Amino acid sequence: MEWMPSRRRRWFEAPCHLCRLDTLDPDGLCPDCRREWRAALGQPRCRACGLTLAAGDGTAETCAACVGRASPFERVLAAVDLNPPVRALIHRLKYRQDFSVLPLLQATLADAVVADAAAVGVEALVAMPLHSRQRRRRGFNQSWLLAEGVARATGVPLLRHGVRRLRDTGSLTALSASARRATLRGAFVADGALPGRVAIVDDVFTTGASARALASALRRGGVESVAVWALARTP
Repeated sequence: MEWMPSRRRRWFEAPCHLCRLDTLDPDGLCPDCRREWRAALGQPRCRACGLTLAAGDGTAETCAACVGRASPFERVLAAVDLNPPVRALIHRLKYRQDFSVLPLLQATLADAVVADAAAVGVEALVAMPLHSRQRRRRGFNQSWLLAEGVARATGVPLLRHGVRRLRDTGSLTALSASARRATLRGAFVADGALPGRVAIVDDVFTTGASARALASALRRGGVESVAVWALARTP
């Protein structure tokens, strides 16, 4: 999916988040980019891993790789693939503190959750925790900001306490799936009163190692069912 400039921006208009040309719309997208953005949403996805289902899968709910495989999650919901435009917007928020893109990212995830029938019944949201040192370095938790948008859209309460990240594991980007699992083992603790059905909210779902480690902590804390609601899924 690519966004190509098609016109010149007038000086009094805020630039589109994607093509950087003109837009006056509250979501920060010009009409052309909005059509492209919406076309990328609503793709059928495997409920066990969040990957887009192949065209020949028909009405299947899981991909071929997940058939018969036990999953720690009741549901993995991803709003969109982590393609270059989506990655760029997430990086603008996380690493450049560009909060102008936040409403679009919040709405994208919230719309996907609202449209998913399996989301019904979740009793509370848990934002993927950052370690206190990492949160101080960044100044905020992007997953918490996304979860706030989902909570407003769905009415599902966002838990403010009871789940903590015990270790600063640093960036996991360069690690293999097995190395991520080893690094994250025992990294979270749930030490508060938790309901039976919880959804973890995160910005990106890649190998699922962080979500699995957090889900294990939630289950040790008494949670019976864990879903994952992620803005983007790494293809």
